[in-house]
Amino acid sequence: MDELRVWLSPHYAVIKSVHVLVAAIWSFSTSVAWVWYLKPALRRAQRKPDDPKAREVRNHMMEAFDRGAMLEHVAFAILVLTAILMLIAGGFDLTRWSYITAMLWIGIFLIVPMEIVDIHLSHLGGNKRRIRISGDMELHERKMGQHWTFLRISEPVVIVLIPLMFFIAIVKPF
Repeated sequence: MDELRVWLSPHYAVIKSVHVLVAAIWSFSTSVAWVWYLKPALRRAQRKPDDPKAREVRNHMMEAFDRGAMLEHVAFAILVLTAILMLIAGGFDLTRWSYITAMLWIGIFLIVPMEIVDIHLSHLGGNKRRIRISGDMELHERKMGQHWTFLRISEPVVIVLIPLMFFIAIVKPF
């Protein structure tokens, strides 16, 4: 491990630059689509459950959102990788409480589980486009409801965590 740290150390600033860039991409890549397009379409379809046009718009917006979330999920993978590389290159002491350990705990216990659910709902078993094409509209509606619930629950968490993590990374308050 020491050899890897020695090899990575001179590249720490570059790794950190990539990390900050992908953190911004991960943090903000889907926010505009969520607030201005998907959330209103989901609410409209919920208010008018018998309106096929509202459901069609909702389905289109969700599928577009899921495709757009691919950028967020690729950025997240790079974010995790660069975080690990920075931990190794920086030789941080993870046995002491610091801004690094705070970010690590937030990432491991809140963000990683959220992203796993999001990736499942967007691209894997919960992919609404694939389900719609299969013709299983009962499963489609169930997954649409699960994704809507996930987004409603995760929105306030994300609104607090993302600024908090940027604050901790910049200010290093402890």
